[in-house]
Amino acid sequence: MRPEHHIKQHLLERRLGIGSSHKIPETVTFLRPTLTETFESLPRPSEASRIPSDKSPFNTRAAGVNPMNDTIILMESALELKAGRILKTMEIVELREQWPKVEYVDQYGEIHHSTFDFWIRKRSGRTVAIAVKPLEKVASKALIDGLMLIKDQGIGGYADDVSFITEYFASEYAAANAENILFARRARNEDDVREARELLLDIHGRIRFGELMKGLEIQAYRRNALWCLIDEGWLRPVTPSLIEDYTLMEVTHPDARSTS
Repeated sequence: MRPEHHIKQHLLERRLGIGSSHKIPETVTFLRPTLTETFESLPRPSEASRIPSDKSPFNTRAAGVNPMNDTIILMESALELKAGRILKTMEIVELREQWPKVEYVDQYGEIHHSTFDFWIRKRSGRTVAIAVKPLEKVASKALIDGLMLIKDQGIGGYADDVSFITEYFASEYAAANAENILFARRARNEDDVREARELLLDIHGRIRFGELMKGLEIQAYRRNALWCLIDEGWLRPVTPSLIEDYTLMEVTHPDARSTS
């Protein structure tokens, strides 16, 4: 985060009367997840159909662990890294990277090969092969034409559909929010979530995110619970944006709306 962003955040919080507490507690505070993670072995190797080079003078290289199958997941651009974080928060049950590699024939009869950046299986069972590209490449029309040819020729039987992701979906703020959601899932405490849910049932109208933690000695417990409820669809920003303490939020879950 740039210094200018910290300054803006501080001024907005002061203006709205929701300044964060920077007091150092007398004792160390630990999150206390209801389900404690255990690691019995190292992650398995990536299942990618091609392995990106370790270094590149042009693009970001990244690796992480896929929580859906405990394998190493490889990404070869910052855009893929952001897209992967967001996809992990969505309603999918299987995620693979750099797969599948498909063969297709263009309008001139020439054979081409293409490797998709992600492949997902939704809870409905439907599978989608996804290309992750900057908007400037999508605007060239060549990518769309290629994807339509691949789809029309059956995607080699690997997926039900094809799609693409640009920075409009994998934005900086969406990826940052997704990272908070993924952390909250791991640190989830059911008692804290239940308490936060009961609080939201009493909310009528809109409220700043920081207001939901005002007056608490340990804000971290409530903050993590609120991110769990954002993940569940109980709470969302009025305007899609990076969620910070001054962000205006609204309660959106049907159970909550029915009580108002």
